[in-house]
Amino acid sequence: MKRWQSIRLSQIFKAAPNICQKPASDLRKACAMWKDDIVSGDYIPKLKVRAFSKAFDEDIDEFPPAALDELRNVWLFHLSLGADQMDLHIVQTDTSTVEINVMETINV
Repeated sequence: MKRWQSIRLSQIFKAAPNICQKPASDLRKACAMWKDDIVSGDYIPKLKVRAFSKAFDEDIDEFPPAALDELRNVWLFHLSLGADQMDLHIVQTDTSTVEINVMETINV
């Protein structure tokens, strides 16, 4: 199971960034878990939960999270709620590592 960190940024709702980390098998499932977390909590004071949930369900497949240039583990999902906007940055936090000997001489 991969670990995904979601960072919700929203200037419109004037709420502090919401950061959470969840285990999920893929990016889509990580986004769905984030949505469920936002819907079940009271993180965004003026959020219309039904409108948010509907917009998310409509947009996640039509406008899926886009990989950020040159980064292999970061995506952006932009969500429109009528006149309001919300950005979700998703980071896969358990990227595979390559073992190296840190004492090995590097020829440049």
